[in-house]
Amino acid sequence: MLAATATMAMSKWQYMANALLFAGAVCLASPAWSAETSHLAFVTEYVRELSEIENARAAGANELSTAATEAETLLVAIHTGTVIQLRLRADIGILEQTHLDAPFEELIPNIMRFYEEKIALHQKMIDIASAFLAAPKPNVDYGQMVAEMPKLRALLDEVNRALVEETPAVFATLIDLRPDSEGHVSHLIITRSERDELENELTTDFGRQLGQKNQDYIVGAASVLYTYLAKKGYKTADEPY
Repeated sequence: MLAATATMAMSKWQYMANALLFAGAVCLASPAWSAETSHLAFVTEYVRELSEIENARAAGANELSTAATEAETLLVAIHTGTVIQLRLRADIGILEQTHLDAPFEELIPNIMRFYEEKIALHQKMIDIASAFLAAPKPNVDYGQMVAEMPKLRALLDEVNRALVEETPAVFATLIDLRPDSEGHVSHLIITRSERDELENELTTDFGRQLGQKNQDYIVGAASVLYTYLAKKGYKTADEPY
């Protein structure tokens, strides 16, 4: 399902690339920014952020597997959620300093919005876990809190799924809109060594998870990016056009 969703999203961006190419559209930088962020730098940062959040999630899952009591389980949930929030806030701070020109001007704001939504959802789960650790209070519906947790997890899954759907657009920032000798958009704006470095970062950070079935959404986003880099047949900037 992740692959099908990503393919549909990629088709949209490929169509946009072709439309811009054949219409001869000119993308002007926003006057509010002195220069557009390097697309390679942006994609490299995106990979780092995916890896960072997946590492925090995996560490929390490992801690949770050794929790022996309900209190320990709640403490792990609070700790993991807080770590992820801190990472996401730092990532937002980095992304606020970046900028992409049209047609990708909404890509970074979209990613930041997803991060903000994840921070808010984690905070609600932290609040619930904290309430159960504290001394019981009158007029508090603890049953409602229990029922709220799976809803929050479902909402978090939905935000992460949306992030997977945004990942083909992240890759699309690396597509060179100039046609090759046959009139096709077939090249990337990065060199072979730069592409290999990106692939290496993904395989180093995610390893065999990239090829596993039933991936979590963060690994799924990394897998989508790796697939487009390594398996879709795009040539690099230092290959003949």
